Amino acid sequence: MEPRWIVWRVYNTISLPHIGLLFRIIHWRGDIDIAHLFAISLTTPSISPPVLVYWRTPPVGSYKVNTDGCVKDGFASGGEIIRDSSGQCVRAFFSSYGECPILEAELRAILDGIILARRIVLSPLWIEADSTLAIHCITKGGGPWSIQATLRHIRHLLASDCDTISHIYREGKQVADLLVSEGWDRRCYFEYSAQDLPHRHRSLVQLDRHGLPTIRGL
Repeated sequence: MEPRWIVWRVYNTISLPHIGLLFRIIHWRGDIDIAHLFAISLTTPSISPPVLVYWRTPPVGSYKVNTDGCVKDGFASGGEIIRDSSGQCVRAFFSSYGECPILEAELRAILDGIILARRIVLSPLWIEADSTLAIHCITKGGGPWSIQATLRHIRHLLASDCDTISHIYREGKQVADLLVSEGWDRRCYFEYSAQDLPHRHRSLVQLDRHGLPTIRGL
């Protein structure tokens, strides 16, 4: 094959994905100059700056419930920690939910956290979760029929005007994340008191109490 036909085929092969807007800078790492030879313009994607995420203590006399749910390899788990207005752990748990969608796992973790708080007579509650969809379903309605019973139960338990639910980034609830991982690893339900909370979890609680942030976006 003649050299000019080889060059044409290479150019044609490279041009097609460019026309389809499939190229990114990472595809030309170390070879940006070659991209320019083919008249391929590459722009640096916009990157959001890192954000400091803080865990906030609840108002005096109230309790914060941080929950999380996850699905990994088709298996769902949940976790939750309850803290008082000084940031101290009151109670925590992890649980396994078998096979279910991620939204259901998030809602079941929220429900189990509220049930635990009510069982030990804690009120009012400030629920924090990182699932905006779960919060929307609770506060605005909607969602598939399979979660409606769970939503009704959550709303019933949060009937008091003093209870609130809000969003927090995942980086702001690291203890709940650890508990979720335990639920997935151990495949059971287990509760921790303030005294028997594992050392790693206790360390993260202390970091939150002292107002040290975690970084989102790095």
